[in-house]
Amino acid sequence: MADKLHFSAADHLQFHIKWGYEWKMPPDWRFERVNRYPFFWLVTDGTMDVIYNHHAYPLGPGSLFCAEAYLPLQVQGTNERPIAFLSIGYEADLFGASLASWLKLPTHHVIPDSAVLQQIWRSLIHQFDAQLDLEQSSEEILEHLQLLSLQYAWLRQLLSQVPIQPATTSSRRDDRVDEACRYIEAHLHEELSTASIAASVHLSPNYLRTLFQQYLHLSPVDYVRHRRLRKAQDMLLSGSAPVSAIGEQAGYPDPAEFSRIFKKQFQLSPQQYRQKWKSADLGET
Repeated sequence: MADKLHFSAADHLQFHIKWGYEWKMPPDWRFERVNRYPFFWLVTDGTMDVIYNHHAYPLGPGSLFCAEAYLPLQVQGTNERPIAFLSIGYEADLFGASLASWLKLPTHHVIPDSAVLQQIWRSLIHQFDAQLDLEQSSEEILEHLQLLSLQYAWLRQLLSQVPIQPATTSSRRDDRVDEACRYIEAHLHEELSTASIAASVHLSPNYLRTLFQQYLHLSPVDYVRHRRLRKAQDMLLSGSAPVSAIGEQAGYPDPAEFSRIFKKQFQLSPQQYRQKWKSADLGET
């Protein structure tokens, strides 16, 4: 349960809401898309079949659906009733991992009584919308504090109603891992090696590998590849820069190498990926 999450671990949590909606869709609603941010859905009426990460999930009232960013999603309504659901998109980081992966959240979980969660969810959506309309002022600061309070109340209520299994990583993070991750992010477009990253935080390459495996469960090289491909995905979906320029900014100056590595990971070339997913209706849900 959420209360078992050690405070020193929760203190590392960075959580920011990107959107919040209450949707009502027709019974035959269907779509296929990739979202740039992870999200939660809570179904309040109707049913739909979701294909996500090569698995099928039947969703109905009380279904909580948890999706990571950049994974293809297909949805099809399944009966004569309109589909209603609450949606929150977010950015969250805990020990360098996504919230869902660190807590091992189930992709689909049925909540028998979601009334309290629905109430907080709707309040959070309302507060988020109100925040967007405010000018920079003392009132805006107070409203933002109210938003922060609501978003953590929502998160606590949500996590109290699903099974979570926090990763066994030590709850006290070595700051040098964060420093190394920030260095990587700032130098993705440059040549990076375990030795150069280790030197930036005054560690030996072997000890840096040990820390990355301990906290991120990845080698430094694998983490760099993950961040480069994520940056490429984001640029392909959010802009119109040439594929070669995107590859260069993501750290792959050779277009052929960029295409080969990208296709190996996503089974599509960068251009095919852009055509398939950017041409879809990418309004966040």
